[in-house]
Amino acid sequence: MTVIYGLLALGLGASAGLAALVVGELRWEARQRIPRCTTCGEQHHRHAAHR
Repeated sequence: MTVIYGLLALGLGASAGLAALVVGELRWEARQRIPRCTTCGEQHHRHAAHR
């Protein structure tokens, strides 16, 4: 029974590590994406000059 608990703990630890990697990757992609402007609705960098 102890071996099963050990494998279960190892599996849960690996799952938590993979989930942390996926969340980190999603956050990085969100930061790299060009935001949509709330003034004109177009996608451009922050502080862009509006004409």
